[in-house]
Amino acid sequence: MRDPKRILRKLLGSGVEAYAETGEPLEQTVETFRDVVRCRKVREYVRDHFGFDLATTPEVFYSLLDIPQINFIETTKRDLEVDTVSLKETREPNDSVAISNLNSVLRELYASLFQIKQRISNDYPKAVLIREMRSEHIDRTHHLAKSISVLNGEMTGYLFTGWKAGKIEKEFLSLFPNSSKAHPLRSTFPIIEHELELYREVLKVQKKWAPLQFDLFPILHNANELNLLLDNIQELGNRLWQIIYQSSQIRQCMEIAGIDFRDIRPLFDNNIINLNSH
Repeated sequence: MRDPKRILRKLLGSGVEAYAETGEPLEQTVETFRDVVRCRKVREYVRDHFGFDLATTPEVFYSLLDIPQINFIETTKRDLEVDTVSLKETREPNDSVAISNLNSVLRELYASLFQIKQRISNDYPKAVLIREMRSEHIDRTHHLAKSISVLNGEMTGYLFTGWKAGKIEKEFLSLFPNSSKAHPLRSTFPIIEHELELYREVLKVQKKWAPLQFDLFPILHNANELNLLLDNIQELGNRLWQIIYQSSQIRQCMEIAGIDFRDIRPLFDNNIINLNSH
């Protein structure tokens, strides 16, 4: 980096001398601020594109403590005994969210979504309803598939129940008009019944993460969307850890900037830490 002071001035606009006077490496400070800018861009992209906020508020984080992997923190004592602490028992709903707290959320969210990705890839690579399935369709689809299977006589097929089957298929078609491989239901109902296991699993994941208020089903309508979301979650987590890692050499600069690992708000609020993102 040829002129870190110039780049820092571009990022901050003013106040660069205070950072230079610390004697700490300005190159590291520049890289840290760039990581902060990148964190903000990832947060903004996910919020605009997927409709939910990765920078969780204290209230949302407190609600997520119902997830054991986020709630319980394990620390190793000097005698190598492991001490487990429940955050729900040690914090209030309005306590600030630390970077480590947010990272635990990102890590578990990534694991949940990656599990769905693997489930689709390994067990449902040719899912016929995935591009149109919605959470509110699951129970009705189950009812229609079960109903038409009952009409299928062992010896006669739909010979005497064809009109009833046709009525069921018409409703099924109205739910999934563009899922051509799912029709006619009288032929595909075994596939549909099996595939519904995937959507029930997706629904469980969605309920698990209800405090974040995102709908996972539309994300699955496009095969690339889930990968895109996973990449952004991973990117944000990596940048946060990089900020922590770099801080050991620029503690005074971090203090001047107002970056506090115990509170993520300055990282994402340009009114607190004003950084030029262009």
